[in-house]
Amino acid sequence: MKLQHFCAVLLLAILPYFYGCGSGSYDIEKGEYKDTTKYKSTGIKLKNSYKIQTPPALTIQVSGGLNLGMAELSSNFNTVFDSAQFSKGLNFGVKNGYGVMLIGKIPLHKKGNVRLNVSGNFNRFTSSFLAEKSEFGEVGYNVFGIGVGIENSFNPSFRLKPYLAGEFQANLISGKANITSVTTGGTRTVTIKNSFRIGYMIYGGVEYMFSNKIGMNFGIKVTNSNQVLKSTKTSDNPDEVPLRDKKDDTGTIEFGGFKNFIFTSFYLGMNLYIGVKDVIYKFKK
Repeated sequence: MKLQHFCAVLLLAILPYFYGCGSGSYDIEKGEYKDTTKYKSTGIKLKNSYKIQTPPALTIQVSGGLNLGMAELSSNFNTVFDSAQFSKGLNFGVKNGYGVMLIGKIPLHKKGNVRLNVSGNFNRFTSSFLAEKSEFGEVGYNVFGIGVGIENSFNPSFRLKPYLAGEFQANLISGKANITSVTTGGTRTVTIKNSFRIGYMIYGGVEYMFSNKIGMNFGIKVTNSNQVLKSTKTSDNPDEVPLRDKKDDTGTIEFGGFKNFIFTSFYLGMNLYIGVKDVIYKFKK
């Protein structure tokens, strides 16, 4: 069938549909009329008023969740800590963790869709969390971060509020590793000193208001804690070193190698709403 014939048949097929969707009018307060096709009743009583909430003047979101490491934030040896890979700087030696997050959300205009987000968060990773304990030792990290970014709240005046946001973050990453020698069986403790990094966080989820003051939230986020300022520096004490996450061209610095501290989080928590008011709209008779 040629294209013009197909278009003609399609037009003839949909014309009766548009005819049936005519612009009939009726009193909205009664709401018991049959629909415009005149074949069935809607059976719905339309109210002469309805209520919505104003967007919050401030939202405080507290949540916690499970972290799953990605890329080099994952031990490559069946998710079990491998001291040889760790010493060569191939990965951070951990995969799983947990974290808490506090976010203040401030609307930037009256409608409340665009929000300024200011956050603080803490994340903890250990090689033995949700994984087998390794005979080669263990390692753990603490990540403290503060961030600022922009959020789009798709339905700021509704109880169900989907949102999508992004932030820049300033992070302090530290840790400690206990490395067991395969030959001697002795344990060496290495401290990873506080190291400053700049990263980002992208997250989205849903808020649901139980009342005008309290609600819940759940969602997913992706965080890269060390996107900028990667470094691999030497140290006078081999057992007290900074975070080494940049490629070591010489190949002689222990723990040195390119690594991204990136992870996915699934979180759940509570919301506190400030400044929400009820607005009632009524239809005129």
